[in-house]
Amino acid sequence: MFVPTAAGRRAAQSARSGAPRHVPGLGLPGRPRDAFVPSGRTVGCSRLARVIVVGILGAPGRDDLLALEVARRAAATGARVEMVGVTPTGAAGDRRLVELAQAGVGHATVTRTAAIGIDPADLELALRYLPEVRAIVLVKPETSLLAVATLAGTWAGAGLVIVGDQLSAAAGPVLGDAIVLDPPSGDPDGTFAGFVAALAVRLDAGEGPGAAWSSTVAALAVDPVR
Repeated sequence: MFVPTAAGRRAAQSARSGAPRHVPGLGLPGRPRDAFVPSGRTVGCSRLARVIVVGILGAPGRDDLLALEVARRAAATGARVEMVGVTPTGAAGDRRLVELAQAGVGHATVTRTAAIGIDPADLELALRYLPEVRAIVLVKPETSLLAVATLAGTWAGAGLVIVGDQLSAAAGPVLGDAIVLDPPSGDPDGTFAGFVAALAVRLDAGEGPGAAWSSTVAALAVDPVR
């Protein structure tokens, strides 16, 4: 497991990143609970997603959209990005899907539910459906998702980035060569999301975890926060 130093984790929080560009949206038909939803971006070999972002898209009563912002910023670089996660029911969920579409992010498996957890079976199904994955980003995942993502990353040759401050030490051996980052308490300007997205894009390009970390820090001129 590749774990940046405490200074490195703090440095990531101060990274500068550009604003995401707008990409024309995709169709967004309504989907029932537990539907497996392949988006238009996954149809045809030339459109297979290579970056998968896994996370909660705004749970009821919470304003945590880090996963959405990571996906949006990765797509802004031209990367082919798919989202796996859950989003609220009703108008709030509709807004989230529209935001994904406007950013050019596909929704491989997005469950419309009041629950705030992702079913490991949904993640496994999505990763099997998307065979060209090169980078997997887990945003504040439950422990049950770690083994699924690690196994998928191993057989697909995909790099793994995990953003979460509640990972147990016992999970360490399961994570292999994953890059593990502690998220900041807030990210109003999206700088941390931009840093995570840049890591994913470099993994997608074929860089190893250590090289992706070093080159991202250098490219974004990150300075340690003291």
